[in-house]
Amino acid sequence: MPLTVLLVSASAFASAAFGGFLALRAVGHVGLIIAVGAGIRIGAAYFDLIPESVEHLGGSLDLAMIFTAVGFLAFYAVEKLTALHVGHETAAELDHGDEAHRHIGFIGSLGMSLHSFLDGVALAAGLAIGGGLGLVIAVVVVMHRFSDGIGIVSLLLASRTPRNEIYRWVALVAIAPVIGVIVGLLLPLPDMVLGGMLAVFAGFFLYIGAAELLPEAHRNDRSRWVVAATLAGVAAIYAFSVFAGVVGGH
Repeated sequence: MPLTVLLVSASAFASAAFGGFLALRAVGHVGLIIAVGAGIRIGAAYFDLIPESVEHLGGSLDLAMIFTAVGFLAFYAVEKLTALHVGHETAAELDHGDEAHRHIGFIGSLGMSLHSFLDGVALAAGLAIGGGLGLVIAVVVVMHRFSDGIGIVSLLLASRTPRNEIYRWVALVAIAPVIGVIVGLLLPLPDMVLGGMLAVFAGFFLYIGAAELLPEAHRNDRSRWVVAATLAGVAAIYAFSVFAGVVGGH
């Protein structure tokens, strides 16, 4: 277990740093990479988290879907009511000289760090179950750190944040899931609670993939390849889930 946490942590940190590096270099194919990440996150929710949640909730699909809806709507409410997760559309519209927009950059970065922490808690839940689910969630977390690296750098550059401060935020986004894993592993959970948590995180994954990453991918790249990249991401996580023994094992 400690080795797994160490490997995932190192991979998450490297993924966020690489995403930030690409954003600083303004690479033209960022939209396609974000689309693949969105497909992976959406696929993981449908193929892995929801089925596993049903199993831990005593086979109740109705209860699993209620928890999934709660997760989706909770993340939506937190984002829209508190402006915690500010997307690239906002970043693109920032007035560089406005101190208030510097504050928006700070709040947006804090929001990305928060949902990185929640990814870590989701990973801890997968590791607690063991088998292929923890592996699948680890892949999703590492992939999403890449898009977060891009997002946080773009947002802070738009608000004219000094580069040394940008590097610190990228490091925080990379470290946040590690803290989430530690917190999650230190809190043993009953089977029903674990099942509910998995469904809630499925809702988180669906919201982030569909409402955050896909619009951002299409904003960066308006070609049809974004659709193909999204479908490729879904197909890739399905194939990986079959390989890991998560799909077809219930």
